[in-house]
Amino acid sequence: MNEEFLHYLWKYRLYKLDEYKSDDGQTIEIIHPGIQNHDAGPDFFNAKIKIGNTLWAGNVEIHLKSSDWYRHGHQNDPAYNNVILHVVLENDFKTKTYSDLTVPVWEMPIESWHLDNYKHLTGTPQKIGCANRINQIPRIEISNWIERMAIERLENKTILIEQLLSQYQNDQDEVFYILTARNFGFSVNGDAFEQMARQTPWKIVLKNRDNLETLEALFLGQAGFLSDEMFQDNYIKKLCDEYKFLKNKYSLTPISIHHWKFLRLRPSNFPTIRLMQFAKLLFQNNYSSEKILKEKDLYNIYDLLMIETSPYWETHYKPDKESPKSKKKVGKTSAELVIMNTIVPFLFSLGTKRANEELTHKALDWLQSLPPDNNSIISDWNNIEIVANNAMESQALIYLTKNYCINKKCLHCKIGHLVIK
Repeated sequence: MNEEFLHYLWKYRLYKLDEYKSDDGQTIEIIHPGIQNHDAGPDFFNAKIKIGNTLWAGNVEIHLKSSDWYRHGHQNDPAYNNVILHVVLENDFKTKTYSDLTVPVWEMPIESWHLDNYKHLTGTPQKIGCANRINQIPRIEISNWIERMAIERLENKTILIEQLLSQYQNDQDEVFYILTARNFGFSVNGDAFEQMARQTPWKIVLKNRDNLETLEALFLGQAGFLSDEMFQDNYIKKLCDEYKFLKNKYSLTPISIHHWKFLRLRPSNFPTIRLMQFAKLLFQNNYSSEKILKEKDLYNIYDLLMIETSPYWETHYKPDKESPKSKKKVGKTSAELVIMNTIVPFLFSLGTKRANEELTHKALDWLQSLPPDNNSIISDWNNIEIVANNAMESQALIYLTKNYCINKKCLHCKIGHLVIK
């Protein structure tokens, strides 16, 4: 039991129906519980409560025990002078304000099943706390909440994109470039890719994107992979010379090679290969934020992203280290991840920022057109017969799991609310 659960019961009026009385025997009628306060001060503002024959308008404070009022120091804080009711689970001490006024105390009666359901949700070791009870919830309620989670996920990404736009003076090309770079690193090397892109400004890429070798030299050098002076390979030696020229010309600073991770990655996912695919993508002049904003056909985006590296990398996974020949192409799944995690949030963010419904609708349509994720989280939901039909639904379920279920934030989840209720 914690105060958050008492706040929840008070907010949604889920206490036991009865005739309520304060600690001094006066009848209590709760007309409105007030507005929950998430900052400093009383827990609920502007409540309306009839105590005895008097209608009071003011604040409500909630504790497990009435003595917590003193443990938290509220008796010394004038901000609590306007508390009209102290709601507790156990009344063990009279409540007085800074002005020495006595505050009525009410022991809130709790329905046993509400408490049992709450304990079941938050006490289970299962990742999805409601797994054993979700079949009691109407499917329309679950579908509505999944849709809400999909939008909340995009709204959170919008905040991050807006922060980047603010940092880069609303340069959408620079921000789109950084976002795409991060996605080419995927979960393992995303941070390193983003750092490399931040230290390699878009304007420099733009000036050199007409030459693929120059871009390869730029990205490999900025990633720290061309610092070895002992290369034997003529092509890599050529890239080293090119990078030295670029580094001096633009006063560039590479990131440390130690930022990159190779362990447990398939060779096709090595950061060196992803960097070269990224170079090839930007070498194609039609990849830009403006192109994405104007494009109407999702399949053209697939074609844009599913590119191959230059011929040298067909026989190399790392600079100067030969390997059996194979095509190094961005696969369909990787392209979908870029669309899902970069392009869709970018479109949604700009659509929201510009109040452009066409962009936001395109973002949602494209997300719904992508196949659902296939991972352990989605498998957990499949096991309780909650099946994602597309990427929007699977991403919503992943977001729900990571931000609500794992953190046991069941009181903030519509599904959890319905289970408790």
